[in-house]
Amino acid sequence: MNTGIIAQPTSHSHRAYFGVFLVVGVAFGLIGPSISLLAEQVGTTIASVGIVLVTYGLGYIIGTQIFARGYDKGFGNRLIGTALFTGSCCLATIPFVSNRLILALMFLLFGTSISTSDVGCNTLIVWELKERVGPRLALMHTMFGVGAILSPLIVRGSDALTGDASLAFWFVAAALCTIAMIVMFHKSPADPHLETRSSHEKISRRQLALIMMFFLGYVALEVAFVTWIYTYGIKTGLSKNEAAVLTSTFWVGFMVCRFATVFLARRSHGIIFIKIAALANIAVCAALYFRFDSILLPCAFIYGLAAAPQFPLMFSFIGSRTSLTGKTTARIVGTAGLSSMTLPWVAGQLLERVGISTYPIFLACTAGVVLVATRMITKSFGIPEHISKTN
Repeated sequence: MNTGIIAQPTSHSHRAYFGVFLVVGVAFGLIGPSISLLAEQVGTTIASVGIVLVTYGLGYIIGTQIFARGYDKGFGNRLIGTALFTGSCCLATIPFVSNRLILALMFLLFGTSISTSDVGCNTLIVWELKERVGPRLALMHTMFGVGAILSPLIVRGSDALTGDASLAFWFVAAALCTIAMIVMFHKSPADPHLETRSSHEKISRRQLALIMMFFLGYVALEVAFVTWIYTYGIKTGLSKNEAAVLTSTFWVGFMVCRFATVFLARRSHGIIFIKIAALANIAVCAALYFRFDSILLPCAFIYGLAAAPQFPLMFSFIGSRTSLTGKTTARIVGTAGLSSMTLPWVAGQLLERVGISTYPIFLACTAGVVLVATRMITKSFGIPEHISKTN
C-alpha cells in the first residue's frame, strides 16, 4: 500500500489541476465585467441583476456540501471533469437567456460546478503531493489569477464586436470543455488520509470555526472588490475601457504576487505575510474612502498584490498541521461559497443604493476580519507570536 502511495505522483494530475484553475479563473473573472451587459440583456438594473451573485454563491455551497463528498468516495478526476462539463453548458446557455430568474438558475448551476471542481483540485493536489504541496498549491492558485486577468479584456472584446458578452461566455465554455477532457484522462490521486491521520493533529471545532471565519472574510475581501471595482470605476467617472483596465490591473497585481507566493511557500507558511497583506488592503480602502481617484490604478494593483497570497498561504498552513479530507476541504470551500453568495451582494446593494463611500468601508471590514482570524488561528494551533513571523 505504501508503495502505491509513493508512486502516485507519477500520474502528474496536479499539472491538469493547474489548467483547471487557469480556465476557472477566466470563468470567474467574467462575472464582474459582464454584470452591466447581463443587466441590459435581461432588461433590468445592475442592482436587480446582482441576484446572480447570490445564486452563484448558493450553487457554490450546494456543490461543496453535496457533490464534493464524492472525492472521499473515490470519484476523483471523473467528478472534476463532469463538473467542468456542466459549467461549460451553463456558460454556453447564458447568452440565450432573456429572463432574470432563468439567468439566476444558470449561475446557480455554474456555481455548483465550479465549487465541485474547486474542492476536488484543492483536495487531490494535497493527496498527490503531500508534504511537497506548498509551492505547487500556490502555483495552482496563481493560475487562477493568470486566467482572471484576461477576463475583463475578453468581455470588452466581446462587447466591442457584438454589443454583449456572448462571445466571451462561448469562448470560456469551450475552454472549460477542453480542460474537462484533459482532467478525465489523468489518473486520480489516491486518498492517503487514513494512513496519515495518526501523524497529524485532529482539527478541533474551534479551529475549524476560526478557519471558516478567515475564509468568510477573505473571499468577501477578494470577490467583493473584483466584482464591483468596475462599477465603482464607472461611478467615479471612468469610461468603460478605463474601468476594464482597472479590473485587469487588480488581476495583474494578483497574478504577480501569486507567483511570488510560490517562493514564499517554499520557505515558510507565511502567517506574517497574511497579516501584512490584510493591513495593505485596509490602507488601500482608506485611499478609496478619501477619494484619491488619481491613484485608482495603483490602488487596484496594490489591493491585488495584497489579496493574492492570503488563500494559498493559509491553506498550506492548515494542510501542514492537519489531515485534509474531502469533507474538511468542502467545509472550508463551502464557507467561501457562503461568503461569495452573500457579502458581495451586500456590497453591491450598498454601492448602488447608498453611495460609493460604502464600498471601501465594507472592504476594510472584511480585511479586518481576516487580520483578526489569522491572529486567532495562529494562537489556536499553539504557535508563539515570534515564531509565527517566520512560520
